[in-house]
Amino acid sequence: MALAPLSQGHAQASGRIEILADTNRDGTVDAADRDGKYEWSSNRGAIFLPNIGDSAKRCPRSADKAISDAALEACNDAQGDVAWAPENLAPLRTAPIKGLSGKASGQVVPTGPGADRVRVFLKRGTRWVMIGNGLVVSERELAAGLELGVDGRDVARDLRKWDGRITIELRVKDRGVLASDSVVMRVAPVIVHNHTQRAQDIFGPDSGRYAPHKTFMTDMEVALRKGGYDRPIRRIQTNDNWAQDFVEFGYASMPGAGGTQKAIRIAIRSPQPGRAAGRALFDLRGPGMGVVQMGGQGYHQVDSFGNLETAPPYRLAGKDYPVGRVVYGDAGDGVAPHEDWINFFAAQQLQSPIVLDTSWLAIGHVDEFVQFIPANNVRGWTIAVKDVDAALALLRKAKAEGHGKVAAFSRPDVRPRSIDDLLGNADWLRQNEQASRKIALNMALLMAETGISEEEVVRVPGLFTESDFHDFVSTVTKKASAPPAGSYPDGILLPPEDITYGPGVLIADYPAPVNGLLVDRTHYIAPRQWGPVIDGVDILEAAVAKAYAAQGIETAFVDDWMTHHIIGGEIHCGTNATREIGAPWWR
Repeated sequence: MALAPLSQGHAQASGRIEILADTNRDGTVDAADRDGKYEWSSNRGAIFLPNIGDSAKRCPRSADKAISDAALEACNDAQGDVAWAPENLAPLRTAPIKGLSGKASGQVVPTGPGADRVRVFLKRGTRWVMIGNGLVVSERELAAGLELGVDGRDVARDLRKWDGRITIELRVKDRGVLASDSVVMRVAPVIVHNHTQRAQDIFGPDSGRYAPHKTFMTDMEVALRKGGYDRPIRRIQTNDNWAQDFVEFGYASMPGAGGTQKAIRIAIRSPQPGRAAGRALFDLRGPGMGVVQMGGQGYHQVDSFGNLETAPPYRLAGKDYPVGRVVYGDAGDGVAPHEDWINFFAAQQLQSPIVLDTSWLAIGHVDEFVQFIPANNVRGWTIAVKDVDAALALLRKAKAEGHGKVAAFSRPDVRPRSIDDLLGNADWLRQNEQASRKIALNMALLMAETGISEEEVVRVPGLFTESDFHDFVSTVTKKASAPPAGSYPDGILLPPEDITYGPGVLIADYPAPVNGLLVDRTHYIAPRQWGPVIDGVDILEAAVAKAYAAQGIETAFVDDWMTHHIIGGEIHCGTNATREIGAPWWR
C-alpha cells in the first residue's frame, strides 16, 4: 500500500480531524486527495475492490452437493473479519491528531446504504485488524495517524438496493466532544472484456464420453499453437458443452502505485439457476479470481452469455465509453433477459447497454450474427456481421459460372443438396431474406450507437435456415451421423421442456462464421464452413478468410459440426477466455 506523508501541521493548526482516501486516483493517499473527497464522480473519487477471490484456497468445491449455490458464493476472501488478501485493500489514512487527552478514543465506521458490504481494517504492526465493526482505537493511535484499508464483500448488483458508494467516517471523542470527518468511496464496477483484448486463459468444458468433442478440443489446441498461443485449454469441470453461455469473464480494478492497476478477475455466472454447469465456476475461484452469481430463474436461452458481446472503447458525440458497452439481445414475447441480468449491468454504471432484436432467432443470441473485431482504422476496431446477401451472391456467382450441380454442403453426411437446389428453394430464400432484413435493422442501430460507418463494417458471408428448435434437436440426434442422444455428456442436450428458447425460428445453416474465437488482434479461429468445393477450394471458407484478412486477421478453421453446430451453436459458444486488462476505466 503506497502512503505519502500527510502534513501534521494541517490537523494540529486547524483543530480538526481528517481521513483521506485515494480520491485523485493516483495510487497514493496524500494531501492532494483533500479536494472533492465528500463526493464521488466519474472523474474523481476513491475506489475499492470487491475482494471476493479465494487466496488461501479454503472454500468448498462444487462437487459437495451438501453446499448450496448461495453458500458456495458466500465463501471468499471478504468473508468474516480476516484480511485474507490484504494486497487488495484500498488505502486510507488519518492525519495525526495532536493535543488529545489521554482519554480520547476513535472509531472508523462505514455508514449509509451498503455499510454492511464493506470492511475497514487498521494496520497494527504487520497485522491487519478489522475495526469497521465498532472497534475503538486509542489516543496513542490517533496521535500517530491510522493506516487503514477497505475492501468490499460484494459487487454492486441492483441500483435500487446499492449504487456501490459508501461513506467511511472517522469519529473522535475527547473531553465530551464528538468530532468527525469522512470520505466517499465506491466499489469498482465489474467490467466485461471485449474481443480486441488478447486472450490470456482459454477455457472449454470436459469432453466426457463424447469422442467428437475430444477431437474438437485437440483440434482447437493445434490451431491455437499455430497462432502462437502456447497454453493448454483450461477445462471447466462440467459436461455442459456451452462454455460461453454459462459464464462471462470480467474484472474489477482500482488504482495502484505508479499508474498501475490492482485487479481481481470475476467469473459471472449466467442468470440460469436451473443450469447446473454454473456451479463448476466455483472450482476456478482462487487467488485473484472470484465468482458472482446473477440470480435469474430456470433455464432461458436468452439469459445465456452467448447473448452478450462488448463493443470496445470509443468516443461519440462528446461522450466517452472508456471500456466500451455491453451489447445483448432482447427476444421479446416474454423472453427478454431476466431482470437480474438487466439490473446487474445497469448497477455497474459504466458499460451502458446497447439492446438488439433477437426475436427472429430460435436460440436468440447476438453472437449468432454479430461480433466486434480489431480493425485497421482510427478507432482500432469495427463490427463484423454475418451477411446473407454476400453468401447468396457467392452461390449465384458459382451457378452462373456453371457450378450449379456442385454439392452445396461438402460434408458427406449432410443430406445431398446442390447449389441449384438451394437457390431454387423459395422457402429457403424467403427465410434468408427475413434474416437479411432483421440483421440490417440491428446494424442500423449498432452503427448509430457506435459511429461505425457502412464502409467500415466487415461483411462475412453466412446463411440461415428455418427450424423449430425443439424438433431440430430431436431430428439431429436421430441422424445416422450423430450418436444416440444418451451418449451425449450430461448437459449437452436436455429435454426441450427444460429449456425456454427464443420465439423465432431461424438458425445457422452453414456454421456461423462470426461465431468463433478471437485469440488476439491477428488470429481468429472460425468454424469450418463445409461449403461448396470448386476447383479444390471451399468457396465459402475462402470468402470468410478473405473478409477477416482485410483487417489483418488470419483465420484458422476447426470442425465443430458434430460438437456444436448441429445442436445450435459454434466455436464461440463452446469456448471462453479471460483477456488482458485494458487501460484504467477511471481515465
